[in-house]
Amino acid sequence: MSTTMQSPYAVPTTIDDTILTTSLADYQKRLVDNVYNDVVVMRLANEAGNKRMINGGTSIVETLIKEKQDDGGFYLGAGTLNNTQGHDTTLIEFKWQNAYEPIVITRDEERSNSGDTHKILSLTGTKTQLSQKAIATRLDQAFSQPVGSANNLIDLRTMVGTGTLGSIAGATETWWQSTVTTSGAFATQGISDMTTAYYAVASSATNDTPTHFVTTKVIFQKFMQTRLPLERIQNTLTANAGFTNLTFMGKPLMYGNHVETGYLYGLNMNYIYLAVDSATDLVTTPFITPTNQTVKVAYILWRGNFITNNRRRHFQLNTIT
Repeated sequence: MSTTMQSPYAVPTTIDDTILTTSLADYQKRLVDNVYNDVVVMRLANEAGNKRMINGGTSIVETLIKEKQDDGGFYLGAGTLNNTQGHDTTLIEFKWQNAYEPIVITRDEERSNSGDTHKILSLTGTKTQLSQKAIATRLDQAFSQPVGSANNLIDLRTMVGTGTLGSIAGATETWWQSTVTTSGAFATQGISDMTTAYYAVASSATNDTPTHFVTTKVIFQKFMQTRLPLERIQNTLTANAGFTNLTFMGKPLMYGNHVETGYLYGLNMNYIYLAVDSATDLVTTPFITPTNQTVKVAYILWRGNFITNNRRRHFQLNTIT
């Protein structure tokens, strides 16, 4: 009977990989909750119930609303009814974007914490928290403004704009454009510009108006100065989750830490969705040891995108001072 001998060049194992994998699994739920709560746009999509879990595929395909339907009418008795329908919808394709963050335990850390399961679990938890904060910041930056390395991830300026979004060019398909306004000094025209844009994107005075407003901390403070003492900070679930917000037109206005300087967005969350690959929703991989390093590495992985199916219902103010 033959026995398998360990290679003399193999790195000795001092941490039980089962313990590491189990501790990662235990942390998974908290990881997802914490990251989604830290990123403003992901939090908004979650609160609105607009997180869509998609089982893989080469791209994200969405049905768009091109225009309002008006094919019905009124009738009496045996009056003839219309049985045709206009072309009010079309399809659009969005690409996936992947993000990752490593969880690395070096040989030195491994030896320093060996011999005590509690110390190993504490080390793994600390390392996971560091990686969690890093990927949350990375996603928040990429959702809030264009980031070169996030080639396919849709940020606020791209979504709420007039150029190409997904597989449709807004420049030629004018129904696929948001309302974009070059503003100025917030103290003198900010509220006026917000009000004009608010009604410009609505389908009527009270229908399809923006449900949330997102801006920078500086503009948020300028808004506060124009509204106090008329407005008070709202103690809503959003505020309790770490986002302090005021209201405009009865809708919450909040700031993001990575929104571009001079920008304010009016978003209708009825038409914005967070599409996530169901098998890559901030999952953690098992720890592996590279052949040329004395470390153990696991990865936090995320695959998804930020999409809309009715771009006309959002607005952007830029160049605010």
